[in-house]
Amino acid sequence: MSILLDEADAYERGMDDDLTFQTVRELAGAAYMAGRSAPPTDAEVEAVAKRLLWRSWWSWDGIESDYVAKDEDDAWDYAGEICGYREDFIDRAKEVLEVERHAMTE
Repeated sequence: MSILLDEADAYERGMDDDLTFQTVRELAGAAYMAGRSAPPTDAEVEAVAKRLLWRSWWSWDGIESDYVAKDEDDAWDYAGEICGYREDFIDRAKEVLEVERHAMTE
């Protein structure tokens, strides 16, 4: 939800109108739709990368450790200690988002 609100805030900054509750709701919807065709934000990429990492936590190829992550953020922090691991998931996340956006525009 915070990504949606970030997009709405960025969209709203470009508007000079006095805002009512209805206008804010409309802006949020318009920002969301505009965001579907915009390049992914860093927050979106990181959120997808964290989820991909968390979902693959049990099968980290080549990583031998007894470490057990408590949650998605803990796994992300631990991955930062392994050279290149976060970057790999960020690259994967960008690919996933690109495929998703391409599918949305077809």
